[in-house]
Amino acid sequence: MPIIQNVSRVDVAQGNHIRATDAVLIQIVDPAMSFPVPPNWVSFKEIHQFEFLDIEDDETRFPEECKISDSQAAKLVEILMNAKSKELDVVVHCTAGLCRSGAVAEVGVMLGFDETGRRRQPNVLVKNKMMRVLGWSYD
Repeated sequence: MPIIQNVSRVDVAQGNHIRATDAVLIQIVDPAMSFPVPPNWVSFKEIHQFEFLDIEDDETRFPEECKISDSQAAKLVEILMNAKSKELDVVVHCTAGLCRSGAVAEVGVMLGFDETGRRRQPNVLVKNKMMRVLGWSYD
């Protein structure tokens, strides 16, 4: 069974995560922030990059382009489903490795990935948008 692990931006830069040989890296950073580069001894099968803020509420004062979009949520779900079908592990990071990456990891666990037991505090907006793509809801 493939594993999903949420980590911080620093963990990726230092290679502190599950083995990368058969893994997909999902990178989530704030807009205009640089993406961390894994050490040269770490080689992921695929790397996917996203930019959006850790905004929990769709009704906030932030511009729409700063929030996770429906298309980004759909792409995240697609990446997870493709990785699962290929039995690839997933490493997902955001700045602290808790909220945005935690939401992606939590949806990954719901899709059947094994988890590594890392602490997470899932971003509600990210999780809800990804669940809507899957046709799931809390209602």
